[in-house]
Amino acid sequence: MHNRHPDNRPAQAARVADYLELHPDSTAKQIDAACDTGCITKVLSDMHGLGYGLRKDWRRVSCAGGNRTREVRTYRLTHRPTAQPDLFPTP
Repeated sequence: MHNRHPDNRPAQAARVADYLELHPDSTAKQIDAACDTGCITKVLSDMHGLGYGLRKDWRRVSCAGGNRTREVRTYRLTHRPTAQPDLFPTP
């Protein structure tokens, strides 16, 4: 069964933004698991050019059976693209 809507970068970015609104400060791994974008790093990178604002931060997580910690990159949505006014309205 084929998807009726193309899964292009704008559609992927919108899915990621929807997810980040509900789950701020998520890791790329968490976002990818929920949004199935194919290549989450490319989507996150392209979101700025599409008008989305992302804030990056770091979070400490435990690893090695709780004996160590490491930092992982997190992402938070700061804004979505704003609608541009129609410069040439049709009569």
